[in-house]
Parts: sequence; structure tokens; C-alpha cells
Amino acid sequence: MRIHTTLVLTFYACALAAHAQSETPNPPGPPAQQPVSAKRVPATASASPDLPLPQTALEAVRVSERWRAEANPPAAGPDGRVMYSFGAGLPTVVCAPLRVCIIELQAGEKIVGEPHIGDSVRWLISPAMFGTADQTTPVIVLKPQAPGLDTNLLVTTDRRAYYLRLISKAEEYVARVAFAYPDDDNGRKWQQQLAEQHALEARQKQSPELTPAMISAEKLNFDYVVRGGDEHLRPRRVFDDGAKTYIQMPPDIQHREAPVLVVVGKDGKGEMTNYRVKDQTYIVDRLFDHASLILGSGKKAQKVEISREPRG
Repeated sequence: MRIHTTLVLTFYACALAAHAQSETPNPPGPPAQQPVSAKRVPATASASPDLPLPQTALEAVRVSERWRAEANPPAAGPDGRVMYSFGAGLPTVVCAPLRVCIIELQAGEKIVGEPHIGDSVRWLISPAMFGTADQTTPVIVLKPQAPGLDTNLLVTTDRRAYYLRLISKAEEYVARVAFAYPDDDNGRKWQQQLAEQHALEARQKQSPELTPAMISAEKLNFDYVVRGGDEHLRPRRVFDDGAKTYIQMPPDIQHREAPVLVVVGKDGKGEMTNYRVKDQTYIVDRLFDHASLILGSGKKAQKVEISREPRG
């Protein structure tokens, strides 16, 4: 009886162990990875490789391309400078690693803000200057870190904005680049002429001047024709005494900007001549057939033509 009970208990224990083993879940494994293709990508993460341009924008690009491709041949300047004409096309500066290139601006010009360069990592750029007072010349110093670089540079000043192309070569480079300013140089010549005239006027005030009233009427020639200008610029009277020419301007000329007198030669080109202004009268130390009174410069300049008629 004891043997039978032991067998029954043993069988029952084995059955419970087998049932427990069948109910035990499998150990958890690593979570299943979602396929990469199934991940959602934000719509803003991808962009079209190129966008079509509207006609207006395309024309603007073509205009800019033509300007960049416009010929702006360099010329030899003083002290090894390579001179570009400002505004005539895209200037190109060629530099080389381990060499220093400099871009010289106009004397008296001041750089406004920090220059902007397309590749600020592989190009080193720093400011410098030379000269004193109003002749201080600002300089941009360039040093590429490697050959084969191509970028652009924008420099803004109190007078203009410079836009240049920068290229680096292994050995070839341009040491000094500077600019010619045709329009500005022309205006500077007029300013210099005016300064000389004012200095001459100051000297003349210190010595007596022979006035037209002291000249005998027989010597006076009034055969002059005046064309152009307004009531503030047109002379009231033009005459000569056989040696000097007198141009009497309106009285308010003393309170306005005075025009510059230019004698026109036979070739049609204007040339400076010696004259002075006493009160409202221009006194020219010579006779002329054609002359012009010019106020301002460029396309906005006002002009009066004066012609001497032959005496019968």
C-alpha cells in the first residue's frame, strides 16, 4: 500500500512539472527594427535640385552674366600696380598660397563694415592702410590657403561698392591691384581748376584791376553770341578790348555756384585758360572764338555757349 501511494505521488509531481514547463513563455528577444524605408521623412528635408526661373529672373541673370563677362582689360600703373577701370566690368584678382595680394582703394576712401567673401574658410582677408590725413589709402590683404580656388569679394566704402572675382593659382599671382576712376578724376580736375581760380581771385583783390569803365569805347568789341543756359547762368554781356575778354554775369552769381569757363579749340575740345572773377565779371587774359560756361559735371551739367563774331 505504501509503494502504490509513492508511485502515485511521483507521477503527479512529474505531471505538474511538465504542465509548468509548457506554460512558461519564451524569453523576450531584441525588438524588431523597423525598415529604413518605412521611416517617415519630413517633407522639408528634401528639395528639388534645381528650380525653373521665371522669364524676368532669367533675363536678370543674363544681364549679370554679360557684365561679368565684359572686357575690363588691366593696365600698368605706378609702383607695380595693375589698374582696372572701376565699373567697366568684373575685375579679377589672381593670388597664390604663401603670397600676399593687396587691393588698393581710392585715397581718402573709408571702408564701411566688414568685407564679404564667398569662401571665408580657405581665404584669409585683413584690412590695412597707408598714407596720412586725407591721402590715407585703405588696403585689403588677401591670402589663399590652396590653389584652384574661385570665389568673389564685396567691399563697401563711403563712396562706392567694389565687386571682384578671386582666383588662386599655384605660382602665378598679382601683387597689387588698384582702380582708375574716370568720372571721379574728371570731377577732381574741375575742382582743382576752381581752387586755382579762387586762389587767383584772392591775389587779384590785393592789386588794382583795370575795369571796363576805364577802357576807351573805340577798343570795345561786343560782337558775341550767347546760346543756352537759364537766366542765372547766361551772361548779361560779353565783350573784349582787343586783348582781354569780359563776361558780365547776373548779379546773383556772387551768391551761387560759379560756372567754369572753358575755351573751345579748333578741334572742338575744351581747354583751360587763365581768368579771374571780379564782382560778377569774368576777366579772361586772351581773346577766343568759342568758349563754354559749364556748371556741374557729367550728363547733368549745364552749359552756355559763347561765340565771337568776326567784325566787318
